[in-house]
Amino acid sequence: MQCPVCQQDNPSHALFCLKCGGPVAAAASLQSYADLKDENERLRSSLTEAQDQQTAMSEILRAISASPMDLQSVLDAVVRSVTRFCDAHDAELYRLHGTNLHVAAHHGPISAPMGRLIPVVRGTVAGRAALEQRAVHVADLQAEPEEFPVGHALAREFGYRTVVSVPLLCEGRTVGTINLRRTDVSPFTDAHIALLKTFADQAVIAIENGRLYTEQQEKNLP
Repeated sequence: MQCPVCQQDNPSHALFCLKCGGPVAAAASLQSYADLKDENERLRSSLTEAQDQQTAMSEILRAISASPMDLQSVLDAVVRSVTRFCDAHDAELYRLHGTNLHVAAHHGPISAPMGRLIPVVRGTVAGRAALEQRAVHVADLQAEPEEFPVGHALAREFGYRTVVSVPLLCEGRTVGTINLRRTDVSPFTDAHIALLKTFADQAVIAIENGRLYTEQQEKNLP
């Protein structure tokens, strides 16, 4: 326990400094109070963030239920929310069409032309996530020309480095992916990836709900 006056290190049980005689127990109590206050602030911040996440997810689910024909609005809400809560620079949502993924929704400053196609190959992060049906996380895509040749070229073209992609899965089928990107080398946490999977599940619900609604409408046509 360090004396606040002379900086002498004292045993943890000492009430007074062995060098100058000043009280050290009071300083320890103040330090403990400061630590407790910091911990309370951290917990309060975490609780607020969790509540905000729950609110965002509830709003997306309400939008799915209220307007099944307006799929684009729901997908736009998904990429906005996941960018915010996963602390990403941007998010892309791809839908699978044949042997390609195309951009169906995007939020953030990194370029992502709507409708752009990328091949479903292991040489892209999204392609590998779609094919292997698992999250694929690359800390620096610009440093992976051999492992991800197509993705490496795209990363250099559009100026991003860290990427994570999770598949959109429906009854064992891949129907798309969601990508998060950062322009610097800054890997996502396990908590971010888990949250990304939750938003991916919501996107699948929206896509399937829209598909079923369209099929029902077609059946009702004369």
